[in-house]
Amino acid sequence: MSIHSPYKLATLFAVFGMLIGIAAFMFNYYLIPVTLPGYEILLAPAMLALSFFSEETYFTPKMIILLSGQFVGYFIVAFTFLAIKK
Repeated sequence: MSIHSPYKLATLFAVFGMLIGIAAFMFNYYLIPVTLPGYEILLAPAMLALSFFSEETYFTPKMIILLSGQFVGYFIVAFTFLAIKK
């Protein structure tokens, strides 16, 4: 497996997506009480994953679901793009 394997690149992209998600969440939650422009687009995979759960879910499981949804969503998009490109 080379360093430019589609799995490795997609995983790096997914980790970057998780970092974007946590940064956007922290910006929205702690810094400014207004919605960040593009928040819905940046966190679309996380919002999809969270849509299956109730608002009464505790904060920690919600964050785990948010980050997992971000990782899986960005991984699928990146891997699909890399597979089509090849």
